[in-house]
Amino acid sequence: MIRLSPRLAAVAALAGSGGSVIDVGTDHGYVPVWFVENGLFRRVAASDINAAPLERAKSTARERDALDKIDFYLSDGLKAVPGRFETVVIAGMGGETMVDIISPCPWIGQARLIFQPQSKLAELTSWLDGAGFVCQEAVLVEDAGKVYVAFRAKKGEGGFDLPRALTGDPLLPGCLERERARLDRALAGLRRGAREDSAAYEKLAHRQELVENAIREVSTWQR
Repeated sequence: MIRLSPRLAAVAALAGSGGSVIDVGTDHGYVPVWFVENGLFRRVAASDINAAPLERAKSTARERDALDKIDFYLSDGLKAVPGRFETVVIAGMGGETMVDIISPCPWIGQARLIFQPQSKLAELTSWLDGAGFVCQEAVLVEDAGKVYVAFRAKKGEGGFDLPRALTGDPLLPGCLERERARLDRALAGLRRGAREDSAAYEKLAHRQELVENAIREVSTWQR
């Protein structure tokens, strides 16, 4: 059985099981091979924008006797992938890239989406909120000294509330405090600048307000 890192194990757990799944930007192909070895989906696929990582994924599948059980696609996101999938996994890239992948896909609103962004989380969650998605489940996971967030999204009502989905997660308070400290430093740096970038300052100040609200809300949940 292939072993997943804590980060990828969290992603795979959120995906669960079902009829069909595709791992977009699959790189080494560990997640789709794990799905095959555990018999969780009837159809498993993997895609990547570049040929080299797709070949690495095929090599992983070949070594695990799973090559003929996974459909591989050389594709910019989902553009060259035929058909549609019940579950879409996108992990290990920036949130803005994830938006570029899902926003043009005509059937994405009918899918369960599993995300693990490396950066630009706010850009991704803002798009999901505006597109009518809700956060069904989320988890923070520590891997190689870093904390990552992974979550599952699906169309629904009520807005996209990631902090509430993380209620009770023991890593959440520390993550919020670190983000508050980062924003404090960034805002202080802008204030010290000879020419203040008002647009950048307003964006960071808004982000800081959201983080402060989340910290206050989390504190009420934990009482």
